[in-house]
Amino acid sequence: MDKATKTQLSIGLFVIGFAMLFVQDLKRLDTINLGFSWPFAIMFYLGLIFMAIGYYLK
Repeated sequence: MDKATKTQLSIGLFVIGFAMLFVQDLKRLDTINLGFSWPFAIMFYLGLIFMAIGYYLK
């Protein structure tokens, strides 16, 4: 894997992981209806894993 692809993959996974952690916090706001009911614990741990992979590929 060349360096540019590795960097793009790293940034992408880190951003996706961060977004999953951020959506986890939005469930506490009653005024925001997310329109779906994902199991938020799974989203939280997947977000942490994606952020760790993104950091590792850095």
